[in-house]
Amino acid sequence: MTEGRPESPLATETTRQATTADLRAELGSQKLPRHLALFYRSNESQLAATTAFLVEGLQSGHRCIYLLDVNTAAEIKTALRRANIDVEGRIDAGDLVIRDAENIYLESGFDPAEMITTLEDEADASVADGYDGLWVAGENSWCFHTDQSFDHILDFEADFDAACPDLPVTALCQYDLERFNETSVAKALRTHEQIIYHNQLCTNPFYIPPEDYRSSGSPELNAQLMLEQAYSLTNARRDIDEREQRLGIVNRVLRHNIRNDLNLVKGMLELLDETESLSAESHQRLAIAIEHAESVVEMAEKARYIQQTTGDTAVEPQDLGPVLRTAVEGATDEYSSAAVEFSGAKGVRVLAGEDLAVALREAIENGVIHQERDSPHVVVSVSTPSEDTARIEIRNAGVIPDSERYTLEKGEETPLEHSSGLGLWLIKWIVENAHGSINFPDSNAGETCLQIELYRVPS
Repeated sequence: MTEGRPESPLATETTRQATTADLRAELGSQKLPRHLALFYRSNESQLAATTAFLVEGLQSGHRCIYLLDVNTAAEIKTALRRANIDVEGRIDAGDLVIRDAENIYLESGFDPAEMITTLEDEADASVADGYDGLWVAGENSWCFHTDQSFDHILDFEADFDAACPDLPVTALCQYDLERFNETSVAKALRTHEQIIYHNQLCTNPFYIPPEDYRSSGSPELNAQLMLEQAYSLTNARRDIDEREQRLGIVNRVLRHNIRNDLNLVKGMLELLDETESLSAESHQRLAIAIEHAESVVEMAEKARYIQQTTGDTAVEPQDLGPVLRTAVEGATDEYSSAAVEFSGAKGVRVLAGEDLAVALREAIENGVIHQERDSPHVVVSVSTPSEDTARIEIRNAGVIPDSERYTLEKGEETPLEHSSGLGLWLIKWIVENAHGSINFPDSNAGETCLQIELYRVPS
């Protein structure tokens, strides 16, 4: 295969660059197709992405096979050790297999049908050995060692794609953008439903299902399809940018006016409350009005924080214990009459943004303020139900209304179903930015349990 070097670099992204930790969490949280492709420019980015792929495969109960071409077995093992994988133990147990790609693809000449049969047999054997299936990562530079055309190799990719839905296998094909030119990359895009690029798991708009790929005899039609998709994506992006700009302006003006005007209203009410001639009933009504004004000002401040930070925070491994301790101390400083117990966080590391403490404090304070008692009590516990999951449970007396749960689970509000504030939304968005989840499991009568699950990082 002699397609040559790239004609020009692909466009770089302008948004915040995803990290390897982001990719690791996405691979675990998304329902992956059976056939993915990685596009990279450096050996460093290749090893980072393939390590994330292999770690997720191993920790989710799959047998993993890595097919080498440019990298050595020692380099793959070193990358996995840096990710806290017991490489020798995994190899001895049969969990991890590292082999030469040429010995698999080209040992007796390149035969697509035979290759698919081999993968089927490996996947079936993995299931028979007690694994959930097979994960395969292969360096596609092996195809430079054959005299087959790249189109012939892509026919194999399409045939494999067609067979994938019936196989317990997830395959990651790797394309070096310094070796495969843009024509080759464009062709490869047609046969992979999802791709990894810049540590981001992307839905591929140029993917063509195998039945359409094999039935299309005109490259011009495929090129036209890619152009139309690119045109549609550009228009959609422009519409989103314009809408976000308008919403940003409206949001900023409303927040500013609400905060300033209500602070003025609150100040006037407090001055009025100092009037000695007012009756006890009037003082009580003023106290209620001041409390509601403070609540709206606080909501405006939360909206400001959400717009400025949520979604832009890098996700990185961090120790859960100190983060939870900071959240508890912040909550008890604010509500001195509250008692907060927490346990189980020692030695637990999770993938999260630097604002995780904000979400945990919000969850604890939410549990405090919704208890109708002089000395509210909240219990926070941490458990590790699986190798790659950390679970935080916040329990307290009281009940979260069904409307609150419904809107959070659905992810949107309607005129009839809406939440009473931004607190739970803030928790949800911070946790989901770290590729985690929140839910409300069944709990004892009169008790509320908020459950947060995050990706656990091996210590």
